[in-house]
Amino acid sequence: MRIEGLGKRALFLIPSVKVYNRKYSKTRQSIARTIHNFLNDTFGGYTCASGNIYGYFTSESAEYDELREFRVAFKEDEKKTKVPKLQEFLSKICEDIGEECIYLECGEDAMLVYSK
Repeated sequence: MRIEGLGKRALFLIPSVKVYNRKYSKTRQSIARTIHNFLNDTFGGYTCASGNIYGYFTSESAEYDELREFRVAFKEDEKKTKVPKLQEFLSKICEDIGEECIYLECGEDAMLVYSK
């Protein structure tokens, strides 16, 4: 038997409709392609889950979203730059698609990433 450790894990959720429809992007870019390129370049790959992923949350009013889940596994470099790069990337995506924030889990930690 051979087992290879992949290191840490991170996952984030983005509303499905905003991943595949350019009309939700202020820059009219393909968010799916942007995410694909970033995750491949930064982490060497990713997994995307769709299906029955949804969330309820309350801010000024109750909200509901159907979501796409993206996961990566990675070994952190000496400068520990991968998580900050992911947070910065998600902040930019958040701004581009008009979301207040994006849910992110890194290992045991859960957080909301806001646009600048």
